[in-house]
Amino acid sequence: MQVELSHEDIPAFNSKLVAIDSFLRGGTFQILLDSVLGVAGKRVHIAGHKRGETVAYEQLCRLAPRVIGFYRSPLLQNCISAIVGEAVYPTPVRDQNSCSILVYGLPNDRIGWHYDHNFYNGRHFTALLSLVNEFVGTTELSSARLLVRKGRNEVVVPTPPNTFVLFEGAYVLHRVTPLANGERRIILSMTYCTDVQTTRLKDLQRRVKDIAYFGLRALWV
Repeated sequence: MQVELSHEDIPAFNSKLVAIDSFLRGGTFQILLDSVLGVAGKRVHIAGHKRGETVAYEQLCRLAPRVIGFYRSPLLQNCISAIVGEAVYPTPVRDQNSCSILVYGLPNDRIGWHYDHNFYNGRHFTALLSLVNEFVGTTELSSARLLVRKGRNEVVVPTPPNTFVLFEGAYVLHRVTPLANGERRIILSMTYCTDVQTTRLKDLQRRVKDIAYFGLRALWV
């Protein structure tokens, strides 16, 4: 798949977060969207914190190789490197969060306030591409909102389809508000790192954390 970005300007990363609308040209975006529709993941419910469905990296490698090709594409990697000011690399295949699909499709699907913990030696970045965000059957966006905490304020980060959000998750406190009935939100989530080396302890901590999202297989994948 040929990746085509619609933006060439480099936004400032001073606040450790940027959001770029209309990020991909139509053909690339449509290919990604078509690749994930209908792919089933694992339903996750962590009481008081998260509800939704997750399609893990290993599943995407088998079921949606074009999504993996996008994640690993040099053009996207170079774009992110330019934004953050350091060379970044895809995180390892054994990390099921490296490239995953987050599906919010039932009422009250959400995720509470959290940081994206860094289990690697280098700086760690989360990249989100909004694929679907809708009140089904209409042209309206869902009522779910991506919020980040800045001091005492909560700031909404708009995520209409084809919006690309990049942030350094260890420093950006964020959440997604609950979905209402008849709404749907599908996000391609990707992680990159300036140094993908880790320690045995950090890798074990990551695997234990991932049990909640991907089941016991996260311990040995």
